[in-house]
Order: sequence, then structure tokens, then C-alpha cells
Amino acid sequence: MPKPGDDFQGLVEFIQAARSRGCDDDFISKMLRQYGWPQRQVDRAFIQVYEGLTGCSIPTPAGSSAGMSRDAFLYLLAFTTLIIWIQALGSIAFVFIEYLVGDNLNPSYDQPSWQISFALARLLVAYPVYLAMMRAINRDLTIYPEKYFSGVRKWLTYLTLWVAALILLGTLIALLTSLLRGEVSLRFWCKIAVILLLDGGVLWYYGQWISRSPAAKPKGLTP
Repeated sequence: MPKPGDDFQGLVEFIQAARSRGCDDDFISKMLRQYGWPQRQVDRAFIQVYEGLTGCSIPTPAGSSAGMSRDAFLYLLAFTTLIIWIQALGSIAFVFIEYLVGDNLNPSYDQPSWQISFALARLLVAYPVYLAMMRAINRDLTIYPEKYFSGVRKWLTYLTLWVAALILLGTLIALLTSLLRGEVSLRFWCKIAVILLLDGGVLWYYGQWISRSPAAKPKGLTP
């Protein structure tokens, strides 16, 4: 079979021929996807077929580009503030670990008032913004269920998961390196636990969140 995109016109002609023989559109679409054609290419081919049948171009919804730009803004701000407040929370935990847990390898400890103040400032600013952005995003998903399948949602969420996965891998590498060198202390274990808890929480929550689907509407209700 030709590669998708190399014989797009042939795909359109095939759909036209199949429809002329009485094949159902759903059957044609399913068959093409099973044969390796991407859904986007199949949809584009059907659009061209129906535009040819009607003699009209499919109108573009007003504000669609603006809607995608707004979604990108919400997701970028939500995930950026997520990183900020998660890092601030980890910094606060690290300060308390260093204060409460002694370390024979590094017994010195300074009063980290500036670190606490800076971390609290980041947490108090970023966390409410994050909550507001996620509330707006989830409200949009409720009103417009098609946004569950938005490329903006999937790409930016998976990008965030990728960053979280890199942090987790770096933490495990640091842990293994310290174990091999015999330099692991109680303070080190506590810090590793904080990183795994926060980073693992992000991976778990957004791994579940990205796999969600629109809730089914009760039968008998019209949209």
C-alpha cells in the first residue's frame, strides 16, 4: 500500500469508488485505518469527497484558531505553575529535612530563612494560579467533550509527563550512584522519598488524567 500522503488522491478515488458500490462510510473508514492509514488522512479524504459531492467547502468554525491558542495558554500556564509549586514544596521539605535529620557527612547547617521565604512565595503565587487554570481546563472539557481528543491537550500533557519521567530517572540514577559509593545517609533517603512522592504523584495523576474520556450522556437527554 502507498505511504499515507504519497497517494492521497488515490485514497480519495478509492473512497469514491467504494461509496458508489454501496459501501458504508463507517466501514470504509474502519477498513482504511486497519490497513494503516492515519485517521487524520482518512478524515481529510472524506472531507474532499463530500466537498466534491456538495460543491461547497466545509466552513471553518469561527474562532477555532483562537480557541486552540486559548487552550495552549491555559495548559502551558497550568503546567508551568505546576512545576513551580511542586519544586517550591520540595524545597520546603528539603529545608525541614536538613533541620530535623542530622548528617554526619555534612553536619553544618545554616538558618535558611531566605530559602523558606522564596519557596513560600513561589508556592503562594503559583498554586492558586495552577488551581484556576486546571479548573478552567476541566470546565472546558465538560462543556466541549471533543477537547478530550485535542492535540494541544495530549501534546502538552505528555510533554509534562516526559519532564516528570526525566526527573524520576535522574533521582534513581543519583540514588544508585550514592549506594554504589556508600555515601547514603538518612537525610539523603528522606530527600529521595520527597522527590519520589512529589514526582510520582504528578506522573500518576496526569497519567490517569490524559487517559480520561468524555462522560457518557444519559439516554433520553438531548445536547
